[in-house]
Amino acid sequence: MKKFLLIAVCMFSTLVAAAQTKVTWSLELGLGMSTWMGKDADGSNPLFNPKVGVGIDVPLTGLVSFQTGLSWVSKGASYDAGTAGEKVKVDQNYFEMPLLAAFHVGTACKFDMVFTAGPYLAYGVNGKTSTEAEGITVSCDTFDDVEAIGKDGLHRFDAGLQGGVALDFPEWTVGLDGEFGLCKIADGASPRNLAFFFTVGYKF
Repeated sequence: MKKFLLIAVCMFSTLVAAAQTKVTWSLELGLGMSTWMGKDADGSNPLFNPKVGVGIDVPLTGLVSFQTGLSWVSKGASYDAGTAGEKVKVDQNYFEMPLLAAFHVGTACKFDMVFTAGPYLAYGVNGKTSTEAEGITVSCDTFDDVEAIGKDGLHRFDAGLQGGVALDFPEWTVGLDGEFGLCKIADGASPRNLAFFFTVGYKF
């Protein structure tokens, strides 16, 4: 966790020092849907999850910029388990940092279309896994091992690919992002994260 935050702070400092007059900051809010994909993802159901963070856009040329930032992102899925019909809901909350190339396409209207693509890095900070059976709900931390019931926590580190499209107005941005995890969320045959977010950003 400390290494992840150190990387984020160093990157922000470098960007600001290199392009103090060009950097555009934004506050971003999002709402979307997350689930799992890949092995052992069969039967998983999507959850509606929020996203909030700060974004940075650093122009490189007239049409291309570098975008990064730091966001709190909620992901996860739900599924049925066992023969008694247990319902399991897994919430995974991450600090996430995208590293995106952004391509700006001007339009005849007063906005640009912006296409983004690149990797993201994420670190799981907290989350709750709830199991409900016969009207009784038992909860535990998503990322911590629980030796009493033989439960292994999910991996905290995650990384993957992110792509999106946005409408860039003078003071606002409105976009749609997709995140495709490349890391297994647990040991063995395990699914990966998949999420889509509708976002709104205010530039300052």
